[in-house]
Amino acid sequence: MPARRGAQVAVAVTVLGVLLAAAALARDVFDWRVGSGAPAATASTAGAGPAKPSAVNPDAGTSPSTAPSPSVRLDTLAVEAGAASLGKLPRQLDGRPEYDRPIVIGCPTNSGADKQRDVTYRLQRRYLDLTSTVRPFFSSPDDRDGIVLVYAQVAIRQADGTITRVTRGQQFDARMDNPQKLAADLEGADELTLRVQCQYPGGSVILTDATVSAA
Repeated sequence: MPARRGAQVAVAVTVLGVLLAAAALARDVFDWRVGSGAPAATASTAGAGPAKPSAVNPDAGTSPSTAPSPSVRLDTLAVEAGAASLGKLPRQLDGRPEYDRPIVIGCPTNSGADKQRDVTYRLQRRYLDLTSTVRPFFSSPDDRDGIVLVYAQVAIRQADGTITRVTRGQQFDARMDNPQKLAADLEGADELTLRVQCQYPGGSVILTDATVSAA
């Protein structure tokens, strides 16, 4: 009896060894086939479609361009006061392109109360800015280094009917050989007065390219 049981145990051990060896061989073969095949698919989220590109606005962060205000020639506006101080372009300057459409204001005599000349234009709060070039002219060779002063003064009518006058532009050192720019803020103004003063009498203060931008 003990001999038979020992034989059975030996057979069982042999069979178990064969089964283990077969299992190991099958595992190795399976691993080799999986490793040499296509890679396993990556799990994807159920229902997820292709990613949509985010909307991009090429103009994001940029403000829309604003068209510049149209300009109006100052000499087309109505003169409220001081028309008698306006004159013609001196004959010596006639035909020169830089004096196209000039506004010519005669210099005061600088005697008595005649120290300045004013010309007033009606604005009616329709304009924003004044730009011009101040070009003095003195016919006498001795006076051609003379300086002229130009002030741009605005009048604003208040709600109670009173008038407030404010100087918003000025030019102090224009000469015949050194024209200067004049600029002024006209926003909210009812009238514009150009006031000129001259170092010498008998000359002219000539404003060229005088324009106002429409509101």
